[in-house]
Amino acid sequence: MLKHQVIFRDISPADRKVAEAHIERLVQRFDRLTKNFDDDLKMLRIVVEGFEKKKHFFVQLNLSLPGTTLAARGEHKRLKTAFKIARERLERELAKYLSELRGEHIYKRKQHYVQEVAKALPDLAADRQADLKERFMDRLRPLLRDLYRIARREVLFFQLTGDLPPGYLDPGDVVDEAVLWAYEHYDEIVAMGDLTFALHRKIMEIIHREIKKLREEGHEAVPVEDTLPLDDIRYKLKEDTESPFYEVEILKWEDVLPAGEVVEPEEALSAEELSNLIMRELSRLPEEKRQAFVWHVLDGCSIMEIAKLQGRSEEEVERDIKEVQRYITERWRALGAKPKEIEEETEAMVKE
Repeated sequence: MLKHQVIFRDISPADRKVAEAHIERLVQRFDRLTKNFDDDLKMLRIVVEGFEKKKHFFVQLNLSLPGTTLAARGEHKRLKTAFKIARERLERELAKYLSELRGEHIYKRKQHYVQEVAKALPDLAADRQADLKERFMDRLRPLLRDLYRIARREVLFFQLTGDLPPGYLDPGDVVDEAVLWAYEHYDEIVAMGDLTFALHRKIMEIIHREIKKLREEGHEAVPVEDTLPLDDIRYKLKEDTESPFYEVEILKWEDVLPAGEVVEPEEALSAEELSNLIMRELSRLPEEKRQAFVWHVLDGCSIMEIAKLQGRSEEEVERDIKEVQRYITERWRALGAKPKEIEEETEAMVKE
């Protein structure tokens, strides 16, 4: 349970009893919302004060977390409303802080990935010059966890849109083919000046090639149904768990919502089901919009990088990201906040 300290000032016994009930719920709520922080490093301080002359109540909340202290206050003639105002303000501050932490984490991960690949370039060049294909591939593979995550997610999206049958394409095989291509075309890639960009684009080319092949063979896409069970086979991937870059991605609402949206735990869903639900919602978006959003929000790609990958203008990419942010926020309000009604879907907002 979240450690907390309460101070009452000029509060009647009756009002104190009411306040204690609100405090209990408040502590439970912020304990859940800060569950990813060490219990010993977080503290909620609550001051409840009555002002007889003004006939109103004052509630001050201070939430101490590693690296910051968030504060919010509420004032109202009704004690319940004063608590509500303070709680909602603190939730907004917490959401912004969590969003900043997440953005910083993604940025650092992306930078680390780019730096590690750049550091390996001289050795990769030497392997290529000496025609040591296996050593080249073994050296590059472990550095590509970020690209594997992108390939894994794209294969899953295309299974949900019906473009790929379940288990048809192993994301590890896609990355392996991209690595082999990098070996065979290394000089061309060096001339381009960006190995990570070239590999990302190649991965998408391979996936689209397979989709085109299936269509030529008569495969018809069957989009995911609104009520597709969250444990359906289409959420399963053919994967080599022994691969050096194998990594399962489990999404949470806070991964895709913009700052300012507070996320309550999904009591009715497991972590895997919740992740599948988010993937299902994103899969209903047009491909370019979906990719622009997830590459930016989940992978830390810049607007400029995405525009270059998709062959579009930066203005178009930025507009699409904002549209998807609005869409996913509305879908969370309709679905994520009501776990017991999770299958009572409303129509997707973005169809075009």
